[in-house]
Amino acid sequence: MQHARNRIREITARRRLPLHPQVIVEDLNLFLRGWMAYFKYGHSARRFSKIGRYAEERVAHFISRKHRRSRAFGWWVFAVSSPNRLGLISPYGTVVAPRAGKPWRERPNAAGERRR
Repeated sequence: MQHARNRIREITARRRLPLHPQVIVEDLNLFLRGWMAYFKYGHSARRFSKIGRYAEERVAHFISRKHRRSRAFGWWVFAVSSPNRLGLISPYGTVVAPRAGKPWRERPNAAGERRR
């Protein structure tokens, strides 16, 4: 969790203020997709919602700093002004519950590939 928060903080850092918010959201989506794909097995829905909320807060804060306005302005742009939250992916519904008798992950050699 701490690594994910640190990475989100790096992506939305002050030094990246000259970039457009869409670029920031695209970078966040790349990181969140990979992170959620790795941790989607098991009981991680609560953690995903925390990380998703943290990412939303950081994007809103980034927008407010970019425009030198209040945080309320950043939230308004993020949640109200843009119909799809600037394209930020949602972590909800990505958890795969473990089932009895079924492996959590596919076998690494399921397609018959040979070792490299």
